[in-house]
Amino acid sequence: MIAWTIFYHPVSLGSDGLLWLVLPLCLSVAVIYKTVRTGELRRLPLEIVACLAYMAVGMVLLGAALWVVQRFFQ
Repeated sequence: MIAWTIFYHPVSLGSDGLLWLVLPLCLSVAVIYKTVRTGELRRLPLEIVACLAYMAVGMVLLGAALWVVQRFFQ
């Protein structure tokens, strides 16, 4: 019965809570992608950090660009 109540009354995280869930998602994607694609295991942690930074900065820039489009070209 507890499982059904979660669907009827979901937990609200707010607008700021959902934003921080993007970082673990990016980290998991970076770990899986770079583990499959890397040539040397010695460079794996550095490549994971670089991929995580690339994705995080890209999402911030994309979010800023979409905010500008929504704010000024509406």
